[in-house]
Amino acid sequence: MLATTIRVLGVLMKAGQYLFGFSGRINRAKIWLWVLIAIAFVIVMAVIAGLGFEWKATLDALKAQKGHAPIDWSLVPKPGCKGTVSLIAMIAMGLVAIAYLWAKLAVYAKRLHDRAKSAWWLVVYLGVPMALHGYGCHVAGKPCGGDPLHHLHAMTLPGKIACGLALLIGIWVFIDLFCLKGTKGANKYGADPLEPNWCDPEKPVKGCKPKPLGK
Repeated sequence: MLATTIRVLGVLMKAGQYLFGFSGRINRAKIWLWVLIAIAFVIVMAVIAGLGFEWKATLDALKAQKGHAPIDWSLVPKPGCKGTVSLIAMIAMGLVAIAYLWAKLAVYAKRLHDRAKSAWWLVVYLGVPMALHGYGCHVAGKPCGGDPLHHLHAMTLPGKIACGLALLIGIWVFIDLFCLKGTKGANKYGADPLEPNWCDPEKPVKGCKPKPLGK
């Protein structure tokens, strides 16, 4: 029983480090795993929103505009509240959103480390595209949302350029973090996640493997 408990705690600690720790490195497989976890976060948010708010009027308004493009969102009412239930739902959604954002930053930071880059690159990889997209929406003179093609058509040239740059940065982020291999061998951020955990002869640690001759 004790051994099982220790193993479970070990798994939980590794999962916690993977999702919320900013130190170390992860390989491409781990960041692709994050995609599945991100989808799970979205599903949880959707379930909470579905249970915590009244959606009948909103859905009826959307059905009434079926076949019309673009949708006139000014005619679509916001979801109704259910009193205390909605308040609890909003708090739960806020906590899930914070956990999602923290985990995304942590996973991306460790993948940047695997590419021998500082986590400060998150400012360029995530912050700059958001700022450019926000600028594009501001130039368009209307909030983001609704039909994206209609919204893009309504933008002025500077807005289209800003959103285009945000798209290009996003493409490079995908290539860099999701497609390219990490640096081979240890770097200043930690050991290569694809290599065995060889023992340091001067500072052996629990769980390391003796390095064979010639390696």
